[in-house]
Amino acid sequence: MDLLIQRVRLGQDICDILIQEGLFARIAPQIDVVTLPRVPYTLDGTGMAILPSFANVHAHTAMVLLRGLGEDMPLHEWLNDIIWPLERRLTGEQIYWGTLFGCLEMIRSGITAVADMYWHTSHCLRAFYESGIRVNFSPPDILSDDPKALRDLQRDLETHLELAQSYPHRVELSVGIHALYTTTPESRAVCRDFADRHQLIIQTHLSETQRETDECLAATGKTPTEIFDSEGLLHERFLGAHGIWLSDSDRRLMVERGAAIAHCPASNMKLASGIFNDQAARADGLRYGLGTDGASSNNRYDMLSEMRTAALLAKVTTRDPSACSATDIFRTATRGGFQLLRLDAGEIAVGKLADCILVDLDHTGLVPGHDLISDIVYAATPECIDTTICNGNILMRHRRIPGEDDIRQACRAAAAPLR
Repeated sequence: MDLLIQRVRLGQDICDILIQEGLFARIAPQIDVVTLPRVPYTLDGTGMAILPSFANVHAHTAMVLLRGLGEDMPLHEWLNDIIWPLERRLTGEQIYWGTLFGCLEMIRSGITAVADMYWHTSHCLRAFYESGIRVNFSPPDILSDDPKALRDLQRDLETHLELAQSYPHRVELSVGIHALYTTTPESRAVCRDFADRHQLIIQTHLSETQRETDECLAATGKTPTEIFDSEGLLHERFLGAHGIWLSDSDRRLMVERGAAIAHCPASNMKLASGIFNDQAARADGLRYGLGTDGASSNNRYDMLSEMRTAALLAKVTTRDPSACSATDIFRTATRGGFQLLRLDAGEIAVGKLADCILVDLDHTGLVPGHDLISDIVYAATPECIDTTICNGNILMRHRRIPGEDDIRQACRAAAAPLR
């Protein structure tokens, strides 16, 4: 059904916005319903502003099941001693409910697209599709060079692609290489060839810790970025999460190849992994988007908080209050993130994908309202978001999401055995 948003603020103007077939079709001071070929569903946008929604370019959504477990530990001990043993216990059904509940939290934060990496592909894809948001999903291939494991990997990649393509829209597959230190050259070659054949995005964790980078240099004489490049994996479809310990030459190499980074500031801080060099990335022209990471290393899927954290980190590390402006980081979280996921969204403009949010201009964080983008980045909380729309479909209205109480209860039940 067509959707007409009436009397909403766009920039400094009050206008009507018509959405048809998942796209912004018309923006005008006033659109008379009687002139339209089909009667649209109408939303009253009085007292609200329309903004592009957010793209979360790195998450492990189902990890909301593990929120609050294994706290205050270094990354490698956290993974080996807590997270991976718990994840081996998870069933597909638990992961389905964790993913679906994680999507609810993202919708409340205005996120309508996510690059996700997790286990049990079929259950994750079902949850993402039912939630109404967009996903670019990859299983986190962690494999040895055993010939049978490599054959199984090839088979699984083909099965997962077929499964993703069975959904009519909003679901895409990417190829997941968990990290350099959890895979082998042979398994990465299988992933590379499959991604090249189908022109899929490659998701991985890259230079997340100093230990990871130092051990790679000691063993090979190359950085993780250089290893990925030598194996033909560094290109415009490469999305590396974190990138904290990139060298200057690593950044230049990524820019040359067109590769991108998913910057996860809150997770990086909580795990004390380090600080992504925003200033150098922007100066070099490195493409990057914002990611929340999983809810067990960040604890929340809140893109408003992520923007604020990224901006403040960039300022304090450079001692330059003009670094990473509100306008810059807002663009990174919207248009920039959608571009990394190859989606024509992140702008309120005719012809763009109709992913957007309506924010309540009377919400405490948006008053007195001198600069809306500044307020969204530095003052707002998810509670200022009244409505979330993806592909022209209303996912949340007046802070209510259909079925959320049942999903919350099911998620609690799924997480209970993990305590």
